[in-house]
Amino acid sequence: MSSSTSNLTTFGAVLFDLDGVVIDTTELHYRVWDEFARERGYVPTREQLLATNGRRAGETLRAWFGAELDDEQVAALTDDRERAFHRLLDHEPVSAVPGVGAYLMALKHAGVPWALGTSALARNAERALERVGLEHLFPVRVTSTDVTRGKPDPEVYLKAAAALGVSARVCVVFEDAVAGLRAARAAGAACVAVATSFPRDVLLRERPDWLVKDFRDLPRALRPGGHGLTAPTAPPP
Repeated sequence: MSSSTSNLTTFGAVLFDLDGVVIDTTELHYRVWDEFARERGYVPTREQLLATNGRRAGETLRAWFGAELDDEQVAALTDDRERAFHRLLDHEPVSAVPGVGAYLMALKHAGVPWALGTSALARNAERALERVGLEHLFPVRVTSTDVTRGKPDPEVYLKAAAALGVSARVCVVFEDAVAGLRAARAAGAACVAVATSFPRDVLLRERPDWLVKDFRDLPRALRPGGHGLTAPTAPPP
């Protein structure tokens, strides 16, 4: 089931979050954060784990372990946390979010550009995409390595749109997290909430333009060749 509150009718590009939108790794991230924190004497609640979704690692680390952590300490802790996640990612079964591969191919055939805009580190994004065989379909990527402010700040989506040579205001963003939906809104983009990580009622409170289960559940306006999603009239500069 999907719902739409958008008055927009034409989009020039599509921007994707990674975890929970392209690859179904959300629960792996929660598991790693939980184990990582407990090993260091901090016991996060489920709500705190949910809040890590879409947030840069350093922001979570300072929220949990103290705002006084300096950049060197944050970098070391982030590296430890990423190594733990990579161990799980390398050995646990993971899959792409249903329908995303076919959707990307449909965008390609229709000439609609797209990019990745994620809070993950660049190496994390590369490894995740490789695990589901989609790395070749995301040549344009903006990761936490490329921004100074994490979601809900719009920087990642503004830069992703710029990398495609379009304004964020003609983009539609696929997001599974509250912080990501707020970033998309702040960038001026339309947004699709993908209900893989947060309860539907939580996502609806963010007033997304659409709410979908996955990429098999898209309204006509979001399908390439539909009335709302068309290739740009001229190639990006």
